[in-house]
Amino acid sequence: MEKILPALLLFISNLVFSQSLEGDWQGNLEFQGTSLPTVFHIEKIDNAYTATMDSPNQNAYGIPIDEVTFKNKTLTLTQKTTHLKYEATLVDETHLEGTFNQRGFSIQLNLEKITAEGKETSAVKPNRPQTPNAPFPYLEEEVTFYNPKAKINLAGTLSIPKGKGKFPAVILISGSGAQNRNEELFNHQPFKVLADHLTRNGIAVLRYDDRGTAASEGYFTEATTYDFIDDAQAAVEYLKTRREINQQKIGAIGHSEGGFIAPALTQKTKLDFIVLMAAPGLQGSTLLNIQRQKQEELMGINPIMTLQRMQVFQEVYDVVLDTTLSKEETKNKTKQVFEKHWGNLISEDQLNQVVAQTNTEWMKTFIRLDPKTYLEQVDCEVLALNGEKDSQVPAKENLAAIKESVEKSGEEITIIAYPKLNHLFQTAETGSVSEYKDIEETINRQVLEDITNWINTETN
Repeated sequence: MEKILPALLLFISNLVFSQSLEGDWQGNLEFQGTSLPTVFHIEKIDNAYTATMDSPNQNAYGIPIDEVTFKNKTLTLTQKTTHLKYEATLVDETHLEGTFNQRGFSIQLNLEKITAEGKETSAVKPNRPQTPNAPFPYLEEEVTFYNPKAKINLAGTLSIPKGKGKFPAVILISGSGAQNRNEELFNHQPFKVLADHLTRNGIAVLRYDDRGTAASEGYFTEATTYDFIDDAQAAVEYLKTRREINQQKIGAIGHSEGGFIAPALTQKTKLDFIVLMAAPGLQGSTLLNIQRQKQEELMGINPIMTLQRMQVFQEVYDVVLDTTLSKEETKNKTKQVFEKHWGNLISEDQLNQVVAQTNTEWMKTFIRLDPKTYLEQVDCEVLALNGEKDSQVPAKENLAAIKESVEKSGEEITIIAYPKLNHLFQTAETGSVSEYKDIEETINRQVLEDITNWINTETN
């Protein structure tokens, strides 16, 4: 009996914890000043665990977890597509303590089991007063269009003013990361707000889901900025087939990375105008380090530490910028740089993850991108806007670079800098990414009016 009892107690303990693991678990990922609520839903079916993940502020729900293991009170969740891994210890029936790992970043993430009362609280969505709701004083049509180069169909929404005549039109090009047609983030839908304002004022708008996102076909993770240029071109070509659209008055509005795509698009198809919202004017490698400096300053990080990190990344970027190297040579050399500086500070797994992140085709392309290549060749008028509190694409340096490049093209450019606005064109306190979710404003109304008035002036 004395020998059997410990084994029996261990069995009962494992059974209790196994039952406790099933359910909904919530915590907050704290990263670069941003707090992202994260939820895991865990079930046990036929002695095997399954799980899904939600990131409510990013409007991402039901993300399937590929592998779930639970042994000796240790839970491991793996999502292969996003390179995500969560390892935690079940400390009691309602608490998990662990680490969230993704693409070289390791962050503490402790989870608490959600009670029935907690579920009701978590279901409350933040107030977004600018999000338009039907009925609309214009027509909306769900459309698809074909990208012959990628052989994929892209899905979007075309909003058309009511009335006769051929209307000026724009496509909306989203920033980096997989975005749906509304460029949805933290329950904000800036492209829906922008499209609504433009269409109410006589301008047709086509907004679309990024490839591999929502209703669009393709593979987002395999794409680079140049692939997104092809998608944007397909959107413009589709507008040209619509009888309601004035083919001589088609333009593009690009936000962030989309603000690089819009000028590049002018080299592939005729545009009447482009609007650049928080667009890069500096080469990708330079922009990334300026962004790092600005954001770490807002986080209160020691400037000396920031400078040291900038120097490490610049050394890495210099390797990526050397296009004479093969893919394998680039990967090996970037790993050598990280090992030299951080080898004693991070684990081998973390090292491999940060190397992998740096060597994705999208990241290498972005590091090498130089907007002036296209800005100096634009053949239409340009409106460039940014908020002076933008910590992702800092306004001063990038607007100056855009202005200088466009002036070399001989085309007219209008520059507007907004003193109190951030990267999303919200009225902000500091411009930190962490503020985005807490601000009810989606896009400052003055920005909406400035874009609309400028386009109507250009097209009339």
